[in-house]
Amino acid sequence: MTETFRSTPVPKSTTPAPGSGAPVQPASGGPAPGGEGGGQGPGARAAEPASRTGRAIGAGPLAAELRVAVMRTSRRLRAEAASREISPGQYSVLAAILNGPRTVGQLAAREQIQAPSMTRIVNDLVAAGLAERGENPQDKRQVLVAITPTGSAALLRARSKRTAWLAKRVAALTPQQRATLHEAALILQEMSA
Repeated sequence: MTETFRSTPVPKSTTPAPGSGAPVQPASGGPAPGGEGGGQGPGARAAEPASRTGRAIGAGPLAAELRVAVMRTSRRLRAEAASREISPGQYSVLAAILNGPRTVGQLAAREQIQAPSMTRIVNDLVAAGLAERGENPQDKRQVLVAITPTGSAALLRARSKRTAWLAKRVAALTPQQRATLHEAALILQEMSA
């Protein structure tokens, strides 16, 4: 991704000799003198990484762009996998218990919802045969929610739909765009770890 945000240097041929009176012309895609990123005099700040448009990208604006892009992509993926079989909320709970049972409280905390709301989701999953309740062997007072084979199959079908939708869009990108997206995915995973 560093390639995407690198500023284009001004070639020497575009810089006139001192006192020649010729106008200074910025390199293609670069900032104009005195504009954003311009000014190389004493006290000038180091240039920030630039976008494909050649403009500097601050942390705040980039964070806002990322938030919008991630939220839109997330909503679209959820819509693509939506089915009569499982809702987006049920999908998220099934994904949480795929690798092991959890309590309703743990699931509610993970999804950032109230325990009664999580209880309703779990009740629906149990009624559909996608999850089951069981005793916690370490604490008999606690109930653990576990995924069933039917729930695993439903989750994998929904994941396959999401992956297929995304793969179709990724296949339409150029090799360089795919490489950039791959690097961005790795960075996002590190950021959210």
